[in-house]
Amino acid sequence: MRVSTGMIYSQLTERMSDNSAEMAKMQGRLSLGKKFTRPSDGPDAVARIQALESRLKRLDTDVESIARARIGVDAQAKAMQAASELMDRLKEVALQAASTSIGEGRRQALAEEVNSIKRSLVDIANTRDADDRYVFAGINSSEPPYTLQGDGSVVYTGAAAPLRVRVTDVGYEDVTVSGPTVFKAIKNGEITTGFFEVMNTLATSLDTDNESVRVQALAQVDQLVSDSSAALARVGGTQQRLQLIEDQAIETKLRAQETLSSIRDLDYASALTELQKQEVLLQASQSMMARMAQLSLLEVLR
Repeated sequence: MRVSTGMIYSQLTERMSDNSAEMAKMQGRLSLGKKFTRPSDGPDAVARIQALESRLKRLDTDVESIARARIGVDAQAKAMQAASELMDRLKEVALQAASTSIGEGRRQALAEEVNSIKRSLVDIANTRDADDRYVFAGINSSEPPYTLQGDGSVVYTGAAAPLRVRVTDVGYEDVTVSGPTVFKAIKNGEITTGFFEVMNTLATSLDTDNESVRVQALAQVDQLVSDSSAALARVGGTQQRLQLIEDQAIETKLRAQETLSSIRDLDYASALTELQKQEVLLQASQSMMARMAQLSLLEVLR
């Protein structure tokens, strides 16, 4: 079969068109830094990219939710640590109050200290976190949950239900809790004595020199201290759990980002090499066409 210059021109023109199209595609990828500029460039890869991007958005939301939960839980832990120190001192006072040889002046001083500890504990029970939420008010976290009345009694006006936020696809944590679940009342048979009521009873027994009530108050204070320690341990466990969940979410996010980058992001070195290759091929085709044009002119002149 005779190969004509027209056939060669046609092949060169087609090759130059392909080179130009490939160069335009590579230039577009280089400008965006992506392997694919259109879904049609790689339908399967683009679908996977979209799935990974959606997953990353959910992970970002989870990390933000965990951080929000930790603000509340950390505030609870800090408040309860301060309360624990006060409760230890309250136990020391109750132990001194139970002594039979305590004098009038000492009793009055201890009674005043009990009332001071109670006021401090009320302040702690009205702790707010960095997001301005009262962490012991339950879902009613915008209002102080405890009020110290003029007669010395303490009233809880917060909610019974905790304020919860989603920290994973299936997990929730309490960023604020109900005060009575932390500052717990004690039960003795059918009789329930409130957390702050125990302190009022101890202070009154010191004022009135009621030794039997002072001895009873010591046992009640000991129970309060035990309950406070248990509550502090629970919030410590919550802190550890949130740290673990956050670490897992961050690790999963990093792995997803690496996978997404390997599928979506362009290898600039390889892309530049490919672009240079297409430029060389285009220049070669253009050079051959120029030579073909010269040959055709010589044939005409002959």
